[in-house]
Amino acid sequence: MTLGIMLDEGGRIARIGMQVSACAVGQASATLLARGIIGAEPAAVRGAADALGAWLAGDGELPDWPADLAPLVPARAHPGRHGALLMPWKAACEALSTGAACR
Repeated sequence: MTLGIMLDEGGRIARIGMQVSACAVGQASATLLARGIIGAEPAAVRGAADALGAWLAGDGELPDWPADLAPLVPARAHPGRHGALLMPWKAACEALSTGAACR
């Protein structure tokens, strides 16, 4: 996965570009990330990524995100797909990296 993010003058996400080579779960997760990321603050992306990882581990609720993440719910029962589901979120965190890492 290749992902690039451009911030606006206020530090919010203005643009995102992705090249995704993943299974259907990874592609769906990338789509939902992209649908909700424009206008978001980097901290919101990091928070959603951390919450998504916790939810997959059985700790907490599905995170609040501008795009409905409900289509990802069936993947929770398949731990072998969790890495693919988190891949775009981790890539976004890496692209936004300012010393604070997402899990």
